[in-house]
Amino acid sequence: MKGSLIIVGFFILGIVVGHADLAPALLRDSNVSFVALCGLLFCVGLGIGMNPDTKRDLRSINPRYALLPLVTILGSWLGAVVAWLMLHRGFADTMAINSGFAYYSLSSIFITEFRGVELGTIALLANIIR
Repeated sequence: MKGSLIIVGFFILGIVVGHADLAPALLRDSNVSFVALCGLLFCVGLGIGMNPDTKRDLRSINPRYALLPLVTILGSWLGAVVAWLMLHRGFADTMAINSGFAYYSLSSIFITEFRGVELGTIALLANIIR
């Protein structure tokens, strides 16, 4: 819970700094968020790769547990279809917003880049709320 509140706090701080036009030019005129995200993903991969128990832990997982994320994905997609029918937005946009699966940073960056700020913001909020 504490981590989620920190994430929401930084999100709100970013909105305030951006709205007040206090962000340095480097942050406004570049793809710093993408570079930072790549660095974070590298750190996660490094942590997994350096853990000597990773292979053993993966082998010990019951294969039936793979159904949990699969069913979660299917349920999320079904929910997105219901939202699409209710909100009358574009199907591809609705599915893109849904498909972040609470991975707020990557999905919202890509959606903002390819579909605009409005959908990117909706994707970010949807994933933070998840």
